[in-house]
Amino acid sequence: MKWSLAWYQLRRIKHYIFASALVFLLGIVLGSMYSEQFQMFLNAQMRALDELIRSTEHAKSREWALFWVIFWNNATVALLIIAMGIFFGVFPLFALISNGLLLGYVASASAEKNSLGYMLKSVIPHGILELPAIIVAAAFGLRLGVLVLQLLVSMVVPKRSAAVREEFRLFMRSLVPVCVLLLLVLLAAAAIESTITFWLVRK
Repeated sequence: MKWSLAWYQLRRIKHYIFASALVFLLGIVLGSMYSEQFQMFLNAQMRALDELIRSTEHAKSREWALFWVIFWNNATVALLIIAMGIFFGVFPLFALISNGLLLGYVASASAEKNSLGYMLKSVIPHGILELPAIIVAAAFGLRLGVLVLQLLVSMVVPKRSAAVREEFRLFMRSLVPVCVLLLLVLLAAAAIESTITFWLVRK
């Protein structure tokens, strides 16, 4: 496993990371300020979230059960965001907006119902790891979508074909270390969310 390929790609996609962060931020703004327009979607997301949490209620160790549920959910989302980027990056953009909408809505409702401090302590401890991981996953998904599009275009413009194929090959080789890195970050985020965040919101 070549970690140098992962760092190389992270440097190459810094503009995609920035763009992904902006799209995610847009989702947060829409979710916090214009939630009425997305209420049906948000209600469905909240029901799914509640079901995940309720599935841990009767576990012998609630924290341990929460840890695995949170990690499995976030890991599945992150890997899907990258893989589904093959369809020209549409799914990563949708995932960024939908996750941003949900976070903006939940954060706004939590601050209004409880306090700003409660909202911050329920998001920040694990969010400083989890949110960047999702944004980076989306950036890789978008990059994959662009590379697939470039490969299709290179069939019409043969002069670009060799360079695009080589860039695509390097990108695909980097995905294993990148995914391992993202999973490790999400593992740490799940550990924090199921312990520290869980403890803070129950105080």
